[in-house]
Amino acid sequence: MKKVYSVDLINSFFSKQEANELILGLMNYKIELHSNKMFSSQVKYGVEDEESKYRLDCLTKSRDQLKEFLMESEDTHFKLTAEIKIEPKSKNHS
Repeated sequence: MKKVYSVDLINSFFSKQEANELILGLMNYKIELHSNKMFSSQVKYGVEDEESKYRLDCLTKSRDQLKEFLMESEDTHFKLTAEIKIEPKSKNHS
């Protein structure tokens, strides 16, 4: 049986500004990562990385929705939680 590793990455209260910086920073990092993968695939192979293109689209939409949510919210603090699970799997098997 393969082991699953999990870590409680974020589990605390943050001001609106801190929450904005933390979550948008993570999302922007992922967007940049997929943008770089797409560029690299285009340069090396002459084709777009379809998985990165899909993730880039999803992440960009989610980021824009989150920005709007935080901007419209009258709350000044937020509880953020994020757990990461790392589970060994073949890329071909979901």
